[in-house]
Amino acid sequence: MFLGLLVLITALTISGIAIYYSVAGLVAIFAAAAVPIIIMGSALEIGKLVTAVWLHRYWKQAAWWLRSYLALAVVVLMLITSMGIFGFLSKAHIEQTSASEESIARIESIETETVRLQKIIKRAENKITTLESSGTGSDTNIQNQIDKEQDRIDKAFDRIKPAIEQQNKIITDARGTDATRTKPYEDQLTSITAEILRLETSAKEYETKIENLDTDNSGVEPLLAQIDALEEEIIRVTNQLQSTEKGEIRAGQAIIGVSSDGLFGGNTRTALAKWVQGQRDRITQIQGEVATVRAEATKTVKMERFRLAGVVKDIREVQIPALKDRELVMLGKIDNVRQTESPSIATARDEIQRLRTSAEAQVVKSQELIQRLQTQLANNDNAQEIQTAIDEQEERVRTASNEIELLNDNRIELESEYRKLEAEVGPIKYIAEFVYGEQADKNLLEEAVRWVIITIIFVFDPLAVLLLIASQYTFEWRHTRKDDDGERLRREYEQARAQKIVDNMPPNNDPVETHQEEETEYQDVDQETLDKEFQDQTREWQELYDEVEQPVEKKDESSDDSKKLTKEELDALDDDLDWKHAKQQWKVDNPDDSIKSYKDWYLSGKIDKLPWESYVPKKKRPYLMKENGQQKKGTAVE
Repeated sequence: MFLGLLVLITALTISGIAIYYSVAGLVAIFAAAAVPIIIMGSALEIGKLVTAVWLHRYWKQAAWWLRSYLALAVVVLMLITSMGIFGFLSKAHIEQTSASEESIARIESIETETVRLQKIIKRAENKITTLESSGTGSDTNIQNQIDKEQDRIDKAFDRIKPAIEQQNKIITDARGTDATRTKPYEDQLTSITAEILRLETSAKEYETKIENLDTDNSGVEPLLAQIDALEEEIIRVTNQLQSTEKGEIRAGQAIIGVSSDGLFGGNTRTALAKWVQGQRDRITQIQGEVATVRAEATKTVKMERFRLAGVVKDIREVQIPALKDRELVMLGKIDNVRQTESPSIATARDEIQRLRTSAEAQVVKSQELIQRLQTQLANNDNAQEIQTAIDEQEERVRTASNEIELLNDNRIELESEYRKLEAEVGPIKYIAEFVYGEQADKNLLEEAVRWVIITIIFVFDPLAVLLLIASQYTFEWRHTRKDDDGERLRREYEQARAQKIVDNMPPNNDPVETHQEEETEYQDVDQETLDKEFQDQTREWQELYDEVEQPVEKKDESSDDSKKLTKEELDALDDDLDWKHAKQQWKVDNPDDSIKSYKDWYLSGKIDKLPWESYVPKKKRPYLMKENGQQKKGTAVE
């Protein structure tokens, strides 16, 4: 009894779980009609279980078309249940996969946002550099530029001194001889051409130098390296403290200056926050130093470009045009000398005058530049405005840096969640790699999960239905009467055999006078007939016991119908105490059978004997038996 109850409870438990998963899966598939799907699915699942039990109990009594339809309905409902379970499990797997994909997408979004903030920081730093360069600048740099211009003024006449000496030599040579009056002009023309070529080369060199001139960031690189090292140290120490290994936590605690107990508690969190803030402050300080160094380097480069551009402009717009004018003059003078004699001394003097005029013009430009620089050095009206703009850009840098820090923290958390999700699907991944023998990618993992779900659904609901039927088998076997090692069956078989022999006794038309003391008369009966009757009777009773709830075939027509009880006689027997007691005892032993059904079968001729007749107190009844080839009358106790 305990085993039957255990099987029944197990079957109902598995079936209830299957119903829940199936209905949940069907609701996931038809989400627009959740309540109707729940009602329909629950009713169909309960109907499936009831149908399976009913088919088990009344399979042989039910019509073939009813059995076929109900069996097909049970199979289809099992498939629907399996489909619902498949939908439920698939939804769970899809939610898990979507969570992993969402983590990846959020990490990519964080990386994109980090790049954007880094660009904002770079633009702010460039803006700071521009503001510092366009503002009053450093007094020291301006003073250095003034000193350079003053030195250029002092050396302006020194640069033209060789040319003046050359012209003086020409004058001296011209005075020495008048034979070659045009030669000085020709020499001047050659010198002018060479000078133009030299100036063109110098201008190109200055332009190349301007193009190649770049900010010297060598002083910034060590500072940037320090910033990268500090950020990597922050990430590394944070990962160590958030690790699940105590060794890593102790190493991180040793760095931030707390007791190395291997636990990431409140003190460690506070110390970590202070340590990280200290590192961030150091990074901010270094970034300020980077901005200062870059500003100085950019300012120096800009001033040098400005100076070189002025030199190139002077060469191309002043010196070279002047030399070309001189070249034309020299050509004209050569023509004049050739046409009319002209003293070369005047030409040399003109050249000397031109050189001096050019030097004086350069001195004037340098003096104007010095005056502008001195004005900038003394003008501080817009210094406060520029400083406010610089402070605003620095605030943007700090804000963007803080946002990057928060994004990095979020990315670390998302990466941790993603690793947890990867760990959850790890067993399926290993199974897929074991079965398919290759690296499990996304498609292979999905296929492995699909096969696992299919394996579950083909075991889940069929097991519940079959266990429910098995519990019915257990209860039926529990209520079946014990046969006392076959003794009761053998006794009933012998009684039935004797009854059959008596019922098949041929009529005796000859009156036979017998006394109580006489021997029993024998009649000749063919042996083959007796054997055939015995085999038929044995087969009928065997079929009766094999088919518990099936009515036996109609009795042999050769039986004596006059011995069969009528309905009135059966009703009259209901008043007999032995008969009532026999029915009650039989009902106790056979609670699942109906007395009324057996009465109807008996009256309709489907059975020859009521099953509770064997419970009536035994009586003597005549019978025939074969002895020495003759039939012999006798009495048997029923």
